[in-house]
Amino acid sequence: MLTPRHSDGCTLAGALSVAAAVTDGLTLVHGPAGCAHHHVSLLLTTLLDQPGARLPALLTDDLGEEEVIFGGEEALARALDEAVGREPGSIAVLSTCVAEAIGDDCEAVAERVDGVPIVVVPAGGFLGGGFLAGEQAALQAYGALAARLPAPDGGEEPVIALVGEKNLEFEADAHAKELGRLLGRLDHQVGVRFVRDTPTAGLGLLPCADLLVLREPALAPVADRLPIRPGTPRVDGFPVGLSTTLAFLRAVGAALGQDSDAACEAEAAHQEAALARFADLAGSRIRLPATPEWVCELADALELTIHPAGIPVPVPEPAPVGTAGLVRLLARWRRVL
Repeated sequence: MLTPRHSDGCTLAGALSVAAAVTDGLTLVHGPAGCAHHHVSLLLTTLLDQPGARLPALLTDDLGEEEVIFGGEEALARALDEAVGREPGSIAVLSTCVAEAIGDDCEAVAERVDGVPIVVVPAGGFLGGGFLAGEQAALQAYGALAARLPAPDGGEEPVIALVGEKNLEFEADAHAKELGRLLGRLDHQVGVRFVRDTPTAGLGLLPCADLLVLREPALAPVADRLPIRPGTPRVDGFPVGLSTTLAFLRAVGAALGQDSDAACEAEAAHQEAALARFADLAGSRIRLPATPEWVCELADALELTIHPAGIPVPVPEPAPVGTAGLVRLLARWRRVL
């Protein structure tokens, strides 16, 4: 069961952030136009701040007073006909509070449609739930779709799946690039991003995954329900901090039955060289808004002093991923020290 949360935004926004990341997909919001406009505007405004952003295909069936009284399933059926006519790779139907309150059976309507794979995501949060619940519901729905798709040819290399990337993060692609670099230390690569910048057919690789790398531990309930082989190993979070990045390499190596000593040694040398570029910061006094372990480790490695009277420096949330993320953060610190 998903744990309801009431302080992290709307369920629809979370579901939309996942569905819109399927590159050949079309997202249909089953609800009033105003509800769709509000969340689509938020999504597009966020995407426009990201380098190389792709504007997704979006529709709404614009439920009004008549549908609220007599039901909106006919409106959904008409909108699905229009969506199919656009020949997308898949269609995501996102319900809203209004649709769920009047009891529309979106699954039944979707089952009558042939020719295009359809996922139905319950995204009405009026009974509890927020952004995270919508995000997780969408990932589960696309997991069910992945089980119905033919598996693309993944070759002989292990398939590594990134699960639950935060699509509205400004540095989401930078995080994935860093993970790809780290996996390259072990002669592997990212096989499928579930779900970010991935075509519908590419999702069929998920059931073939040899390793899941979750964006954060909170996605464990989603991973438990994904259509993968029993016993498939997983790493429960992206690496944050110097030592955690090395631990990530060891965890991946262990999961795939591979010795990771050489990879860890190479990455440790890379970290040492990266920190040497910021040796001029040694001796500075800094003030932090929070002191998670990875920040204290970084400050100690650079011989910085954490002090209430120090110069305030940023500690981003979510935290930077891998060694490259720390380098970007240190560049920000240098500008203020």
